[in-house]
Amino acid sequence: MGDSRAAGGRAGCCGHRGLASGTALHRCGAPAQFYEKVELDPALARDYPRVLGVAHNAGNNLATLAAGLRYGADVVEIDVISAHGQLVAGRDHWPRWLAAQLFRGPTLVQAWDHAAAASIVKLDLQQTGRGLLDDPIAFLDPRARSRRVMISSRDPGALLYLHRRLPDATLLFSVAGPDALHQLQSDPALQEAIGGVSVFQGLVDANLVTWVHQHKLLILAWTVSDSQRLNQLVRLHVDGITTANLAILHALG
Repeated sequence: MGDSRAAGGRAGCCGHRGLASGTALHRCGAPAQFYEKVELDPALARDYPRVLGVAHNAGNNLATLAAGLRYGADVVEIDVISAHGQLVAGRDHWPRWLAAQLFRGPTLVQAWDHAAAASIVKLDLQQTGRGLLDDPIAFLDPRARSRRVMISSRDPGALLYLHRRLPDATLLFSVAGPDALHQLQSDPALQEAIGGVSVFQGLVDANLVTWVHQHKLLILAWTVSDSQRLNQLVRLHVDGITTANLAILHALG
């Protein structure tokens, strides 16, 4: 699938353009984001638009957020941490006290406002202490009904806590390995609390997709960069694909 926007290169965190296709962005601490052409399967033409395109970590920087939206992202993913006494959009780094002092990214309010054009905002909670969970609840309480919100976490306890307090949000259990997958499939309380799963793409197969859908849950696969895996996952009928490849966002948008 061609895209005339590829000729302009790709947008960096400082708004630069003109990089050659296939070159990843790492300027100014922005999330990696690139444009690499994908080969689409004509037999899946009706299936691509049914899959949510999730802009991987794009909300951590306002320029990558804008680029994700420009290329058709359905979902803007924002990592959420606490720094300078407020919620901000960024990854969790150690030591936390030093990372918080050095943080220079957008606040969560800024990322949320700039993501207004997205159909869905996905908040990936990087920190899940009880006090740190109350802050996102307070943030979303007056905002959650204004747009569709997904919240992902690797902490089952955090999701159970949020389930009782944010009924309008779709909670996602983040599955990074076999142990988390076993926990998902053996914990009825967790299954009841969540609306879906966000799964490392290497763990996604037909059996898992069938199991998830039988439990009336969504399944999002992360992080996908190439044509072969994109087409495999679309054939498996996943509900969403997380990617830093702008060409994949465009194909799904």
